Amino acid sequence: MPDFIVAGAEPQSSDDPYAQLRTPGAIQGFGAMLALHPMTLRVLNASENVDSELGIPHAAILGQKLNEIVSGEDALAHIMECMACDEPVFDNPMLVTVGWRRFDLIMHADDDIIFAELEGLAPGAPTRADMDRLSDDAIMGMMVPDTLEALLEAGPQAIRTATGFDRVLLYKFDDSFHGQVVGEARRAGVESFKGLFFPESDIGAPARQLYGENFCRYIPRIDGTTSRLRPIDNPLTAKPLDMSHAVLRAVAPCHIAYLANMGVTASMSFSIMSEGRLWGLFACHHYSVSLLSYTQRLICEQIAMMFAAKFTELVSPAAIEDDMQARCAVVLRSSPLCQPNPLQQDWSAEAERQLLGLVNAEGAAIYIDGNVGEIGICPDLAELHAYIDTSPAAFDRLLHMYDEQGLFYTSSIASVLPFGARMREKGSGLMIIPLAGTRRHYVLWFRPELIVKATWAGNPGETKVKDLNVRHSPRQSFAAWKEDIRDRSEPWTKLEIANAITLRDKMLSILG
Repeated sequence: MPDFIVAGAEPQSSDDPYAQLRTPGAIQGFGAMLALHPMTLRVLNASENVDSELGIPHAAILGQKLNEIVSGEDALAHIMECMACDEPVFDNPMLVTVGWRRFDLIMHADDDIIFAELEGLAPGAPTRADMDRLSDDAIMGMMVPDTLEALLEAGPQAIRTATGFDRVLLYKFDDSFHGQVVGEARRAGVESFKGLFFPESDIGAPARQLYGENFCRYIPRIDGTTSRLRPIDNPLTAKPLDMSHAVLRAVAPCHIAYLANMGVTASMSFSIMSEGRLWGLFACHHYSVSLLSYTQRLICEQIAMMFAAKFTELVSPAAIEDDMQARCAVVLRSSPLCQPNPLQQDWSAEAERQLLGLVNAEGAAIYIDGNVGEIGICPDLAELHAYIDTSPAAFDRLLHMYDEQGLFYTSSIASVLPFGARMREKGSGLMIIPLAGTRRHYVLWFRPELIVKATWAGNPGETKVKDLNVRHSPRQSFAAWKEDIRDRSEPWTKLEIANAITLRDKMLSILG
């Protein structure tokens, strides 16, 4: 999964987990870094690998001006134009040469320093025209989906097409920042993570904050070299250099261990922001070394931004209203709900799928005057049936808890009804609406306990790591989370509740 801080992990150089990620004092070795004086652009700090990457000894590069190191008239003119601004913003990447070799120069201002990162351009790298075509195709691909379900499929596929990564996951955060894989594109033969759940601690608050600030995190090889910065501190502040926005920023050891335990060789992620909040990530896995240019990664950032824009469009109030009306119309058209005796009718597989899909439930029961019909995966309904029949006043209070017209929902039935603990495995989540005002006529939807629904790649009882001191693995992460997800299902979303209310209102207007 993406870069993260595991709860309880020891910081590398500070008790502050934010500092652990932001000031690692080192970079990944697929490029070189220079920290420049904000007025003179002289080198104050440099990564130790400048000799191998740029052909300039570390001792010789300190104190040099940037224009003494790199060549490129257009790039240098643009840099000087930006430096005339109070808050310089550079048009990255800029093509420069150092000696005989071409580089992408990526610059940003932060921590009273100008950071200059240089990534060598491999022979045969895609041309600008190639990149323009790829960008156009990706953007068009994000404009095609007209439903949320289609978008969740299109996003990962667009990223995979642009990168060639073996697997691309669409990873969504819930309100508690637990994660679930809601979309996926993968190479044949690569195991699926679709539908899997991950605990909040896998991507802790420090890492999430960084993802909110940076669109891309790229790790071309987890066993790649790292290179320290020397000197390690910002000479202007005598504090460790804040590398929060650096492309080459070194990776937390716990994240490297996590990826290694998954068998992943290269990793990349792109942030998805919605309404100013980190909604989720595109998490990319590759089982060999990845060599992607900065421009290729920028195209993926465009895809992530287009995905976020399309997502916002599809969940706008107008779109949601249209979607609710369409879904309810399909349910009413495809199911026997409106017929005099729906329990005696033949329900098609499509009718059942539409009723369950209206609120994303695993099972449903239709209750009519003491008779019950079941669809999908339902808990044992004997005690709930008896409760409805023998405690009508209590059930009526429950049904009208949230809405005068009748609506009840919970993600933890064990906390509401005395016999709820015996329903939780298949029905920890329960939603109920009335379908007629003059009869005892209800639809009940069920969701299983999260611990039942949550699955993991492989057997959670097995470990891929023999060293018992290695604590950061998918198996151990899942085991720790199990204790936090008992007695509850996935929560019902506002959209799902709204869909149920829309169906209820239509049925009440039909059946009275």
